[in-house]
This record gives sequence, C-alpha cells and structure tokens, in this order.
Amino acid sequence: MALPKKGLRKITVNNVRYAWSTTGNDGYIGLIVISLDKEGQLLSTGFDYNTGVTGGYYSFAEQTPDRQPFIITPGIVRQVIEYALLKGWKPLVKGPHFYLADKGPLILRLPK
Repeated sequence: MALPKKGLRKITVNNVRYAWSTTGNDGYIGLIVISLDKEGQLLSTGFDYNTGVTGGYYSFAEQTPDRQPFIITPGIVRQVIEYALLKGWKPLVKGPHFYLADKGPLILRLPK
C-alpha cells in the first residue's frame, strides 16, 4: 500500500528502510509505517494527543490540562517499529494491515 507523498518521512531500522506518516483525526494521532525495500504489511497504530503517564506509556487516557502534548518523533517511530517486529509484524511480506493497538500496551522510552 502506498502512503501519500505529502508529509512522508523516512527512517532506517536494522538496515530496512521505512516510510512513515502521521495523521491527526478522531481524537488521536495515527501513525502508519511501511517498508520502502519491499511492499509488505502496513503497520498502523495510534496515540493519545496528551499523555500524563509517568514513564511514557502508550495511552488513550482521558485528557486533562496538566498533561503534556505527545509528539511523534523519529525515536518514537523507531521504538514502535522494533516493538511491532517483536509482536509479529512482517514488513517485507504481503499481508493484512497490522494494527499494533490490538497487540497490547506499548512502553515507550521518552526523554524526560
């Protein structure tokens, strides 16, 4: 599946090139990742716009004024890719979309 060219970013993880894009819709930030080396499974997941969980857990928690804005950075994308690979994502094999949100909580290493 092709991603829209506008806003497309690139990252290399374990010598595999990926393209990623974010969207803001429906009350969350969507993240889509696909391999640039070979057309395979598309990875998609989502994040709450705000996170207040110490340690940076993946969260759909209710928003409150004291929460900090969550920004998808290349470091976050790298962690999502590594986690998805551990959970069975096959970026180099054609198959159905891989929805990471269905695979359990994601613990992110966020800068303090």
